[in-house]
Amino acid sequence: MLILPPPIDFILQFIHNAIMLNDDALILKTGNWEPQNKKRLEKLIREKAFNGNYAVFDWDFTSIFYDTQDNLFVYQIENLCFNLNPEEFNQTIRAGIPQDEILPHTINIEGRALTAGELSDDLNERYEFLYKNYLNLGGKMSLAEITLTEEFIDFKAKMLVLMRGAASLCGVDIGQSVSTGMTIEELSVLTEKAIDQGLKDEIKTYRVRSSSVLKGRAGEVEGGYRKGLRVQEEMQDLFSALRKNGIEVYICSASQEDNVRVFASNPKYGYKLESKNVFGRRRLLDENKKLTVIDDTSIPATRREGKAEAIKKVIALKHQNKAPVLIAGDGDGDFYMMDAFKDEALILIFNRSPKKEAKIYPILMSGIKERENPDARIIVQHRNNQKGCFISKAPEEEKPLDSLPEK
Repeated sequence: MLILPPPIDFILQFIHNAIMLNDDALILKTGNWEPQNKKRLEKLIREKAFNGNYAVFDWDFTSIFYDTQDNLFVYQIENLCFNLNPEEFNQTIRAGIPQDEILPHTINIEGRALTAGELSDDLNERYEFLYKNYLNLGGKMSLAEITLTEEFIDFKAKMLVLMRGAASLCGVDIGQSVSTGMTIEELSVLTEKAIDQGLKDEIKTYRVRSSSVLKGRAGEVEGGYRKGLRVQEEMQDLFSALRKNGIEVYICSASQEDNVRVFASNPKYGYKLESKNVFGRRRLLDENKKLTVIDDTSIPATRREGKAEAIKKVIALKHQNKAPVLIAGDGDGDFYMMDAFKDEALILIFNRSPKKEAKIYPILMSGIKERENPDARIIVQHRNNQKGCFISKAPEEEKPLDSLPEK
């Protein structure tokens, strides 16, 4: 009788069981995990290894410190990296955004509520000047020269204000829209430059005011932004440990898919994920393989409720419709995927001190209450927001970050 060798999954499981009999066996590097979180994650890995399981992570403020999409947006503005002529720019910053509705929490310094149309009209005029005069767009002025002009000062502040307001009003992120006109290759090169700069930048929040000379329709406004990306060595190690133990790692992000893929998959950043395991917002390409403003609906839009739908309709299908064993995130944009799988998955939350009315707040509080439970279903990890790194002990008080709109 022919005796067949046991299947590879059986062999891997046998080896795993032999190695992991000791519950104290180290799986994760100590790093700056809060000790109970490290133990709980190691327990999960022991229990779920080599059985076709998977974990899903948000990217911004979860897998990394700060936001790769917002980092790219600020880099594009400050370096005027656009592949759009004035007419194309005008269409792009208005696409999908109601022009005559008041933008939530968006006022000028006189206290007047603003519409997207007012800001977009001013931005169109400013971009025409920049396009005609900046050396890399068709003019003769250097970047150093043009960033001192009233037109650029007005442009930068109003772009930031429009981005915040539009995201709050209708979920359109012009930080993604303004890569319209680029090929995926061009976007990837630009993203890498922006990441490299962001990793060097000081972690800091900035306030900018638009021109007091060129007030335009919107008047004078103030905008804010942050700088300072940081890799998270503990997350890199967690990804590696999960994969070594047969648990597949996926990213589900509200940022552009091809933007996140650069950070997650380029070996020099240390995460070393397969690009096909990164899911994010997608847009259609035109006949010249350039990005358009039209959403690609081949997968659910990976924002808020869409994150849970993407897991169910895309990722779970790769794993016999299993639920994920671990979900990690930081805000209301991640609440829906956490809530959808709260009975099956361990939930890892990064505490950004949400307001009490936030959807994620009750989940966060539950995690804090069961902090010492070795079988906790929710674990909460803290960071030092000034340094962008994990801390091994929860602070007594943590101030919320002045972040850009929740994604």
